Parts: sequence; C-alpha cells; structure tokens
Amino acid sequence: MTSTNSDTPPFDKKFARYNEADNPGLAVMAIRDGETIFKKGYGLCNLETKAKIDCDTNFRMASVSKQFTAMAVAIIEDQGKISRNDHISQYLSDVPEYMQKIQVWHLTHHLSGLPDYGDALWSSDKSKPLLSKEDVYNYYKKQHKLDFTAGERYEYSNGGYSLLALVIESAAAQSLIEFSRENIFLPAGMTNTAIIQYPSNIKNQAISYGEWPFFEDIDYNTGNALLGEDGVYTSLNDMESWIHAIDNNVLVNAATTERLFAPVKATNGDTVKYRYGWELAKYHSMDMIVHGGSWVGFNTITAKLPEKNIWLVGFSNTEAISSSDSVITMAKYYLSNDI
Repeated sequence: MTSTNSDTPPFDKKFARYNEADNPGLAVMAIRDGETIFKKGYGLCNLETKAKIDCDTNFRMASVSKQFTAMAVAIIEDQGKISRNDHISQYLSDVPEYMQKIQVWHLTHHLSGLPDYGDALWSSDKSKPLLSKEDVYNYYKKQHKLDFTAGERYEYSNGGYSLLALVIESAAAQSLIEFSRENIFLPAGMTNTAIIQYPSNIKNQAISYGEWPFFEDIDYNTGNALLGEDGVYTSLNDMESWIHAIDNNVLVNAATTERLFAPVKATNGDTVKYRYGWELAKYHSMDMIVHGGSWVGFNTITAKLPEKNIWLVGFSNTEAISSSDSVITMAKYYLSNDI
C-alpha cells in the first residue's frame, strides 16, 4: 500500500521549513490509485519534549471525527439495530417536545435544526470542568425550540453529532469508544487510533499551539472530551489504513460505501452537500469529497478527488499552519496537468 518517495516533490522543500527553530508543524499524505505516493511529518509534536512529528504522531481530528461517528451509524444500520428514519426519542430518554420530530438521518446530515450550544458551554478556562455529550443533551433539554423544522434544510451542528453518539450507544448497547474500537479501528488496521478519554489515553499525542511567534500551548477547552462531534486522535499511518478500508469496503459492503457518499434531499427540495461525515465540494471543476476540522490549535483535513482517485491528507498542530493550504499545495502539484 505504501511506496517509497523516489521522486521528491517540490512541496517537500516548502514544508521542510517547519523543521526549523523547534516549531510545531505539519503531517501530509497523498494516495493515488491505492498507493501512497507521499507521506511525511515536519516540525515538533511537543515543544517541551522536542518530540518530532512523524507518520505515527496522533493528531486530534476535531470535526474529521464525524466521519467515524457516521460510519458507526452506517454499521448499526446494516446490523438492523437502527433505521435512518427512527425518531431519536426511540433511543434517548426525556426528549423534550420540541425535539420529538428529529430523526436519526437529520442528525447524520445536519438537518436537525438544533441551535448552536458552543457559546453557552465552551470555555478555555482551565478551572471549569470538561463537558460530556450528556451535558450537551442536558443543555438541549432546557431549550424550547429548533432553529427550523427538522429535515427542512442543512445547517452544520456539532451538538447534533454529540446526540448521535448517544443514539449509537443506545442502539448498539455499547459505548461509542468500545464500538468504534471493535467495529472500525481494529478491523481497519488503525491500531494506534483512539477516542480521547481523560486522563489522556493517547499514545504519540501531538500537543496543539497558537499562532507564530509565541506558540502558546492552547490545548485546553471544556469541549475537549466531547465525543461524536470530536474526540478521535489518529496518525498518517492509521489514516492510510482508514482510506484503504473505505476504498476496499473493509468495514461495510460496496452498497453501503456508496450510500456513505450519496446525496440526500432536505424537505425544502435542496440537495444536501453533507453525506455520512463527508461533504461534497469542488476543486476547480472536479468533485471533491472532503471534511476538515479545527479545534484548540489543531486543524485537519482529509479529501478525495474521485475523478483522479487521489486522496490528500493534512494535519497541523498549530494555528500558524493551515492543513487546508497544504492539501491545496499538493493538489496543485499532482493535478498540474489537469487544471
């Protein structure tokens, strides 16, 4: 699956500057036709220990975690333990009246109408306790209305994916952490990937930092322990295995893989760009399947250009370096004759 980097692309020299001056950095990967054609880390994953970023460094995926949560939904759907049209009240207790019409697929595709909770609950104050997905649900229990009728239109919802984690746990009769480990990470060969628990259970963990030139350690927020919407830590090597699992239907059959990326329609008739943890976008005139994430200094992105069968991955542990820009840089090089 992995090839040697026999021809060093020009972006390697550009990214190599992150190795200078003991700064945080970047990890990038490109896969074409199932073969890894570039994979490398730059800079430090921990400024205190001076540990370097490599292909086994585990980065917080932030919202890229949602594709693993959505895969868990697809798996339990295939197991017959849940239906996309089930109301969440079948799996969650004490669902308030205003949320009664929310269905599982509304959460998966960001159609729930749930209001944003971040301003009310997130804080970088280290004296405040970490939140749980149950805390998010309790917040919603105290609200009185949706922003719009469930299913009507798309609006990205972190809180919806926290509730989706609770739905998964109820339907599977298992914690999201254990279900993901047994049904996703281990079968895919992602042996070093984990969902965060505190105290930290993450091996080879990158620490995140703020902007240049101070690179303050900003790796704390009360939302750090939230699962479903966030919480997955993984590396380039394990992301390589994840991509291989998707491309080769390792976790689900071909029909379900197709469903992961298939469009759905909101009740207003609009095609929803968000699939099972993936978003349909454009790179020039080409379709791109992509998801990015950003949290406490981490920023991550995984993207596929189906027309060219190319996957591009970028992880950064500082606000000073854009993983999205790194992926665009790689795309320009690998598609230089096609755009």
